[in-house]
Amino acid sequence: MIQSDTTDQSKAFVCPGTTFPSGIKRLTVRVPGSSANIGPGFDALALAYQLYCTLDFEILETNDRSVPLVTLKGVLVNGLPKDQSNLIYTVLSNLWQNDPDLLQRVRVTIESQIPLGKGVGSSAAAITGAVWAGYALTGKFPDEGLVLQEAARLEGHADNAAASLLGGLVVTARCNSKRGMITQKVSWPEDWATVVTVPPYVLSTKKSRAALPKQISHADAVGNVQKVALLLAAVQNKDEEAMKEALHDRLHEPYRMELVPHLAALRKELSDLPVMGCVLSGAGSSVLTVVHRRHIAEAVQCLNNWSASQPEPSQILELNVDQEGLKISHE
Repeated sequence: MIQSDTTDQSKAFVCPGTTFPSGIKRLTVRVPGSSANIGPGFDALALAYQLYCTLDFEILETNDRSVPLVTLKGVLVNGLPKDQSNLIYTVLSNLWQNDPDLLQRVRVTIESQIPLGKGVGSSAAAITGAVWAGYALTGKFPDEGLVLQEAARLEGHADNAAASLLGGLVVTARCNSKRGMITQKVSWPEDWATVVTVPPYVLSTKKSRAALPKQISHADAVGNVQKVALLLAAVQNKDEEAMKEALHDRLHEPYRMELVPHLAALRKELSDLPVMGCVLSGAGSSVLTVVHRRHIAEAVQCLNNWSASQPEPSQILELNVDQEGLKISHE
């Protein structure tokens, strides 16, 4: 299956500016999903896709209880709660503790293309969009650092949130001299395609992280430092051979193989094809394949054939990289 951006094109989404109008009554935030880690970049790298979560916030004049708090559209209709326990509403509750009237009057419509619980950044996109809107709807311009810091606090790590906020390939690290995160955006080569295999089962980040050891060897740590440095150089220089070497991890993937058995199966299936690599998307359960566009057709065909041979098929998503990050539309 090939999936492309089906976001409502009637809305004129724009990148957030340096100022923001006060007193707005309606705000729509579109946030891309992402793959974190990209092999060796554990909790440091994430790549944004043109696969979106769209959040529409409306502030009512009064708390009209006949209007649902949360409305779900598309694939989310039966997948998320529609009351105060919804993740978006929980984020707003956290940010608006001193403004209960505003919290009572807000209504949220959520539509997402991002698979839930599959390692493609669904929760990070939702949290990032909700945090941005939470500041904007109270008349505060939500600067990137503030949004990322709050999103990281709620999500537990900042890699996916940074890619959702900024777009492209993003490097994220904690600051030593102050609280917060520092990010650097890296330009992803246009000729490098990304294909995400989404299996039928969900894998929670909590369970996937629980599989990791508390300590690793010095050799494994050094090995991953080398691979991450090589990966960033390969991306910058558009060097496919270097990228093939870079997409090898020793920190998290070996310990998660039992939880995502199709990772080894896909690597075997693709071993005779000229792909750059096959890695976990975030904590799983999805798997990311990086391949030059001249070989995309044969890679996708191979993945589709593999999926068709399984008792329960996977989704094969040929995704473009999102370079713009979070975008807005408001009234």
